[in-house]
Amino acid sequence: MIVTIIYILFGDVRYKMVKINKKAAIGLSINTLVVVIISLVILGSGITMLYKFIGGAEDIKGQLDSKTNEELERLLVNQGERVALPLNSITIPKDEGHVFGMGILNIAEKADFNIVVGLSKFINSNDEIVDIKPNEETEILDWLLYNDEPTTIAENEHHKESIMVNVPNTAVDGRYIFKAQVFMNGAESYGNIQKFYVIVK
Repeated sequence: MIVTIIYILFGDVRYKMVKINKKAAIGLSINTLVVVIISLVILGSGITMLYKFIGGAEDIKGQLDSKTNEELERLLVNQGERVALPLNSITIPKDEGHVFGMGILNIAEKADFNIVVGLSKFINSNDEIVDIKPNEETEILDWLLYNDEPTTIAENEHHKESIMVNVPNTAVDGRYIFKAQVFMNGAESYGNIQKFYVIVK
C-alpha cells in the first residue's frame, strides 16, 4: 500500500519532470534554429555587399582608366614626361571615392620604381591653411589605396599606377593637397613631384 502511494506520488512528479524537460528541449532547439537562420541571413548580406563593393570599385577604375589613359600616353610617350599625373583635381562627396592615374616613363636602364604619397597641406572651407597634427595626417593618408611596392620598368618603357581615394563620412570639408613622389631603386628621387587635389564638400 505504502509502495503504491509512493509510486503514485513520485511517479507523477517524474512524469511532470520529463514533460517539462521535453518542453525545455523543444524551446532550446527552436532558439538554436532561429539563431542559425539569423546568422546565415547576416552572412549572406555581408557577402552580397562585399561583391557589390568590389564590383563598384572595378567599374569606377575602368571608367577612369578610359579617361586618363589617353592623357597619360600623351604625356609619357609623346612629350617624354618622366612622371605624370593628369586630371589631378576632383570634388569628392563624403562616403565616395575616386581613382587618379599616375604614369612613370623610365629613360634610364632597367630599374625599380616606387610611389610615395604624402599630404602637402589642407585648406579649410574658409580658404585658411590648417596645421595638421601627425595623427590627423595618418588618418587622412589612410584614405589612399595605391601600390607602394617597387615595380620593375625596363629602359624606355612606361608603367601606370592607380591611386584610389576613399573619403570617409567623418572628413572635414576643405581642399586636401597631396604630393606623389617617385623613387628609383628605393633611394633616388625620379622626375618631378606631382600634386593632386581632393575637394571635400
